[in-house]
Amino acid sequence: MSAGGAVSSAEIGRAALRLEDRPLLTGAGRYLDDFSQPGQLWARVVRSPVAHGRIHSVSVARAAALDGVETVLSAADIPPVRIPVRMLASEEAKPVTQSPLARDVVRYVGEPVAVVVASDPYLAEDAAGMVELSIEPLPAVLDGLAAASSGAPVLHEGALTGNVINRLQCRHGEDVDELLASAAVVVSDTMTVERQSATPIETRGLLASWDAEGGRLTMWGPTKVKHFNRAILAEFLNMEESAIRFLEPDVGGGFGARGEFYPEDFLVPWLAIKLGRPVKWVEDRHESLIAINHSRQVRCDYELGLSADGDLLAFRARCTVDQGAYARTHGTLLLPWILTRHIPGPYRWRGFEIEARSVLTNKTPSGTYRGPSQYESAFFRERMVQRGASALGVDPAELRERNLIRVASLPLKIELGEGHAPITYDGGDFAKVFSAVLEKADYPRLRDQAQAARRAGELVGVGLSVHVEEGAFGRYEYARIVPVEERHYVAYVGIASLGQGVRTALAQIAAEHLRVPYDWIEVVHNDTDLVPEGFGAYGSRTTVVGGGAVVGAAGDLREKALAAASERLEIDPRDLELIPGGIIRPRGQPSGGLALAELGCEGYCRYEQAVQMFDMGAMLALVRVDPETAGVAVQRLVVSQDVGRRVNPAMVDGQLVGGAVQGLGGTLLERFAYDESGQPLAASFMDYMLPTAAEAPPIDPVALELPHLDPETEHPLGVKGAGEGGIVGAGAAIANAVADALGAAGDRVMQVPLGPDQVRAALTGNSEQEASR
Repeated sequence: MSAGGAVSSAEIGRAALRLEDRPLLTGAGRYLDDFSQPGQLWARVVRSPVAHGRIHSVSVARAAALDGVETVLSAADIPPVRIPVRMLASEEAKPVTQSPLARDVVRYVGEPVAVVVASDPYLAEDAAGMVELSIEPLPAVLDGLAAASSGAPVLHEGALTGNVINRLQCRHGEDVDELLASAAVVVSDTMTVERQSATPIETRGLLASWDAEGGRLTMWGPTKVKHFNRAILAEFLNMEESAIRFLEPDVGGGFGARGEFYPEDFLVPWLAIKLGRPVKWVEDRHESLIAINHSRQVRCDYELGLSADGDLLAFRARCTVDQGAYARTHGTLLLPWILTRHIPGPYRWRGFEIEARSVLTNKTPSGTYRGPSQYESAFFRERMVQRGASALGVDPAELRERNLIRVASLPLKIELGEGHAPITYDGGDFAKVFSAVLEKADYPRLRDQAQAARRAGELVGVGLSVHVEEGAFGRYEYARIVPVEERHYVAYVGIASLGQGVRTALAQIAAEHLRVPYDWIEVVHNDTDLVPEGFGAYGSRTTVVGGGAVVGAAGDLREKALAAASERLEIDPRDLELIPGGIIRPRGQPSGGLALAELGCEGYCRYEQAVQMFDMGAMLALVRVDPETAGVAVQRLVVSQDVGRRVNPAMVDGQLVGGAVQGLGGTLLERFAYDESGQPLAASFMDYMLPTAAEAPPIDPVALELPHLDPETEHPLGVKGAGEGGIVGAGAAIANAVADALGAAGDRVMQVPLGPDQVRAALTGNSEQEASR
């Protein structure tokens, strides 16, 4: 709606055009590489060429002698800082955190060892190639199980518990051994989800400028959790946080990996201060693929018991998370912790046991990627539920529907044992979410068609999955709304933008509560001088926690404005009303009134989100397998998600569709493989394959607006997280469809990604393939 259009207050629930898109579509967007400062220098990081080795020397003389090279530094030249853990810090993680430059030992290919600063980027790259590293190779530990064994080389001498950094164990309900012994059917297997990452189109980069006279550091580029990063950097530099300004430019994709505190987040600003000149760093694609946080790599031994009637009785899951070489800002507890909370899923269980441990290896350190440990959990559980349905000879949809938690049981608290917070399902309707997928896909007809195709010799399959998504992480969020003029309001929010439509969604929320058009609202999130606090963008929290803060700030502004208007008009506030257009007037008066901007008020809120929220999703996949090439073509996806209330239906659908495409990539294409020495085998997009429009099938999103059922956790807007729902169930649904297509051989589909080699091995029963590293 244009500023000159009709004034309406119905903004939430409208598929409004994204406010972010005009500059992006017209080429006026400004990404990090579009920013420069007068007299800036360029940094280039020298990275380890070996996976594990002892550093004997770092010779910088030849590189430093080049004309135009400002400095070349190694670990001995920088302060001895270590990057701390941001989420779920543990004592075991502290000794295995990372230094910005490797000291004494390198532990993965791509680890920063030195940094070159020169007058232009090409010279910096040439000079980096002239830094001479003398590294004595040490045995590389590349397999999580091998790393956890008693005879494995310990990768960090100071580690408190060897290579197994954190281990979580939880249990629920009745004795699992007894339940499995009483089961009519028990299925068990070992499953793996291989190493993947977010691989955003825009690689990471930073620009730092130091004003020595004013004692101010300005940084362009930090995103996602800029206030956390600013606090850590201030501590490292012994500065006040207020002396550091972070500016967030447009961002070419995030998905969990961008914006954490990486080694370069210290090196670039420290160099700018040391050299007294702006320093810019932008990584190339090769660097990005070997240095950005990896994720996903989990092995799970899973055992499941069912009754003869098709009741899910119990399961036991033992999971090993390949953490890589260090604990980064996500720590070593977060990924196992999420596994323990998501492997049960939306089913009724009489008992279960889960063990999840984080293990160090000589690979790029792991962090989060859209739906971290949730995608993996759904794959493990739903593959085994499918196996159970096959063993019982029942339709997998009927088995799932029979065992889903019912509305009458909600809100439901599932205890996990001593030391673990319970899982609380506080709203929605799991059966309705699942049936929505079946109805949208016309499941009975689709199933019959697939069976007829298989009888005709074609390899066609239908797969299902159900899952839970936990979102709204982070303790609080901040918002301040200032009316600047009659048709211009500024909402300052602590949330970050990674391309998900933050400005549009929050503008719609503010607009509805202030009764003005959404494009009268300017959302400012990208400057820490203007937004003093915030938790950032991750874990499906933007609309839930950020939106809650905007609702509170709008309410605060409205109440203050009513009080101010009451005083100016000498009318009781109860006799005033806020009407469309942001006008306060006496009730029943057809004209006149005061615009909010005339009253000199602003609204503020620090919204507290006490607990995370669970919501439920489901997915259906239709696939065709080529019997000659063993290639898998996904022909249709249907994804359903409980989103609470849709602020912008088009953007919600976009999140579900985009997540489903990413899930397809992770299920069929994407894998970070390593050779026996720890060398990455996917260091370009020639080898790390991403899905394109050609691989994306028709995708039907179904966003359901279902209620909270617990008044204590109900959101003021009724919204729930939707950012990860499209990806969480994709691996399970597509793998189940492939298994359905392969018939009896489908029981061997126990790994993703499912490339042709894996599908052919399942078809032929060849179990002698080398285990994935």
